[in-house]
Amino acid sequence: MPNGLRGLDVSSYQGLVDWAGVASSGLSYAYVKATEGLTVNDAQFTRNWQVSKQRGIYRGAYHFFHFSDDPIAQADFFVASANPQPGDLPPAVDVETTDGISDVTQLVQKLSAFITEVENNLGGKKMVIYTYYGFWNASMNGSDAFSGHPFWIAEYNNDNAPTLPHGWNDWLIWQYASNGTVTGVNTSVDLNVLNGDANTLSGILL
Repeated sequence: MPNGLRGLDVSSYQGLVDWAGVASSGLSYAYVKATEGLTVNDAQFTRNWQVSKQRGIYRGAYHFFHFSDDPIAQADFFVASANPQPGDLPPAVDVETTDGISDVTQLVQKLSAFITEVENNLGGKKMVIYTYYGFWNASMNGSDAFSGHPFWIAEYNNDNAPTLPHGWNDWLIWQYASNGTVTGVNTSVDLNVLNGDANTLSGILL
């Protein structure tokens, strides 16, 4: 496992997170699920969003993207719910299902529309893209249309670096475990490492 700042990501699956406990464990940042598709507001988002910041954890919001839903409407829904602020991590989009759409050009266009709409609210910062090797290379045909975006990759192994799909030469965040144990969280939880140090983290904040 490479050196780097440790963090986690949570959703309503984790229930009531004790953010003071998380802070005491030495984790620096958290991505918090805000929305999914056009209608799902994560039940714990508001609390997680507010309390994580109160406990000194750098926070970022993420949206679970559905290609079957209108991308502009999803973006507006996400921004209205998450309302990212200066000092937050850049928002992320979770891309791991095509909802049965197989046309790569259509997939790229829809995801691009969503990202562009969200980034209109970010003052020049780029969204983070979360995905995994198998999905991106197979379903997105390894598209490099998003190679300029910070990359958050999910891969659970014991190697020193994740396997990057086509389109990226580097990663910002590596979700290296899906069954981690953290003080303050009563369930298993995703664990992440930042490819850098505190200066790296400061440099990506909104």
